[in-house]
Amino acid sequence: MIDIIANIEAIRQEKGIKQSEMGKRLGTTQSGYSNFVNRNTDMPFGRISQIADILGVSVVDIITWPVHYVPENSTTEHCEKCKEKDEIIENLNELLREYKQKLKRKK
Repeated sequence: MIDIIANIEAIRQEKGIKQSEMGKRLGTTQSGYSNFVNRNTDMPFGRISQIADILGVSVVDIITWPVHYVPENSTTEHCEKCKEKDEIIENLNELLREYKQKLKRKK
């Protein structure tokens, strides 16, 4: 079973956010946040969403932690950029090959 609270705490600690800061941003105190974490009860989606915003991650990232979710459209966009870069690199490599050939001919 996924332990969302443990994941939230792991992310919070990794990001160096103190419990007091979490409490403040959630409209409570450090002890209020601590109680919330230690109760280990079901958490409403709205609260998880609010915590995700504070931590700068998606709700899916909280659920799948430590694996980061990558939306399909961002992968596609990334691949298009990679293809463009690969083409540029190939063009540069071709220019280098041509330059080397010219240097050999001059010798």
